[in-house]
Amino acid sequence: MTAPAEKDLERRRERSAAAQADAEKARAGVAELDQRLQTNTTLTQQQKQALRNAEAEANRLKRALKSAAKDKDRLTKQRKRALSRADKAETKAKAAEAKYDKSVLAEMVRREKERDRATSATGKELESAPSRLPATAQAEVPVQQEAAKAPANGRRRRTAAADTKREQPDAGTATAVRTAARKTAASAASRTARTSRARAR
Repeated sequence: MTAPAEKDLERRRERSAAAQADAEKARAGVAELDQRLQTNTTLTQQQKQALRNAEAEANRLKRALKSAAKDKDRLTKQRKRALSRADKAETKAKAAEAKYDKSVLAEMVRREKERDRATSATGKELESAPSRLPATAQAEVPVQQEAAKAPANGRRRRTAAADTKREQPDAGTATAVRTAARKTAASAASRTARTSRARAR
């Protein structure tokens, strides 16, 4: 092969290699762009999904806020009604307590009146007892009355009844008089004891 032919072949070979290199470089650039496009597409899809999720969450939060506002209004109304019921119940309780206090006071007054009347009736009965006895027994009644009014420890007061002038009845009359006086005094003492126990209660 002649020299010009060899030079021409070499030039063609160099040109072909350069063209191959350029083509390879172009294909690499295309592959890189394809990769970047794929990445961009993936990111776009992810961002779109994130946006949809964010919008759904925003809508959920909006619904939650709206529901919370409704619950607040409902609970506020319920609280007002409950507060009104509580005030009415407290007023009713105070009224019932006042009525109860009045009933207790009325019962205490009634019992005190009964005790006072019983005491007064006992005193009047003791005062009128001598008038129902024979004249010869009236002198001994004050002694029996003092014994009925004596303290529970058994101490008795002595009176000057023994010095009272009276007629001397016979033995039968004196015995009957003493028996009647003892019965009257015992009855008076029993009533006095019942009155004292009632007052103690």
